[in-house]
Amino acid sequence: MTKFKKLAIPYFVWMTILVIIPLFLMVIMSFLDMRYIDIGSAKFTLNNFKKVFNQTYARAFFKSMKLSLIATLGCLLIAYPIAYIISKIKIVGKSLLLVIFILPMWTNMLLRIETINRMLSKNGLFQALTHIRLNISGSEIAVIIVMIIVYLPFMIFPIYTMLEKIDHSLIEASADLGATPAKSFLKVTLPLSMKGVTSGITMVFLPCAMGFTIPQIVSNGKIILIGNIIEDKFKGATGAYNIGMLASIIIIIIILFAIWLIGKLDPEGETLI
Repeated sequence: MTKFKKLAIPYFVWMTILVIIPLFLMVIMSFLDMRYIDIGSAKFTLNNFKKVFNQTYARAFFKSMKLSLIATLGCLLIAYPIAYIISKIKIVGKSLLLVIFILPMWTNMLLRIETINRMLSKNGLFQALTHIRLNISGSEIAVIIVMIIVYLPFMIFPIYTMLEKIDHSLIEASADLGATPAKSFLKVTLPLSMKGVTSGITMVFLPCAMGFTIPQIVSNGKIILIGNIIEDKFKGATGAYNIGMLASIIIIIIILFAIWLIGKLDPEGETLI
């Protein structure tokens, strides 16, 4: 394998240029007092930490955690039965069922979010089809519903992958030992699929917690999550890039911790395939 090591050189070069160097610059700039990209007037400071760890950021962070946890739990409750049923049914072209869940991902994400939001608004498609007056657009419930719909496939596929890899002889053995189907599920199927559950939770929770697109479109800027604050720091009139970078680094640390956690629970990387 050593003779193929040179083939990895372009990968490491691009990783250095596109990942390592930008992260290094973000760490440096998060300790500078500056406006916009004016390196000449930049000064070393620790006041950025005081600005990040204030009540505004704390409220946005905890609201992000709350909405993301609810959305992740909703995805799990919906995705696990779907993945379980698909893994159990024996029909020709079962993979087409999975394609159905992939199809929405082939469209533009902004278009999907805007379409779902319009369905939840007054005089939307939902009301036109069901004649039920529904006007929850702009609320936290609407944000959670859109998060669940958009990120549901990211929960289904890791769970389905692990359920497909379970050796059915183990379930048959538990039945031979007198276990009921419910007990076999709780004692055999569920524990063996927990790697997929953990991977799915991570893949859904992180974009829900750190994203800014869904709350911005669905609530029209009324619901502020941590991702919205970071976006504002980068594109706002204040040009407080250093504050946005410091907040981004904190989020990156959380993401790296989640990746480390997946690595501990799934060292073979089975749920990421």
